[in-house]
Amino acid sequence: MSDNRIEGAGNKVAGSVKEGLGKMTGDAKLQAEGVAQKAGGSVQNAAGKIEDRVATEPHGGVDHDRVEGSGKKLGGSIKQGIGNLTGDEKLKAEGKTDKAAGSLQNAFGGAKDAVRDAFKK
Repeated sequence: MSDNRIEGAGNKVAGSVKEGLGKMTGDAKLQAEGVAQKAGGSVQNAAGKIEDRVATEPHGGVDHDRVEGSGKKLGGSIKQGIGNLTGDEKLKAEGKTDKAAGSLQNAFGGAKDAVRDAFKK
């Protein structure tokens, strides 16, 4: 089982707790952060499932950096959106950073795929 599956499951649980606490205390910002963390955890967990599947298929499928990068990019979009809704500048900045890091990681994985495919021929 990949680290992303484990971390993603943990983030989903932590996000649910934050969301619940936010609802109970009337803290909209905490509730929104919980929703974002839960969504990010779901994405990370899904990426981990794909990584596990790719790992069992040697040289089949896509490079794990492409999968992980796509997950980071999506998680960053979610963070940025929640930051926009709540007016949280720090969360918006984190979202932008995560999106950029995800794009770079995805591009790196694509380059590795291209090299691997070139040597298959």
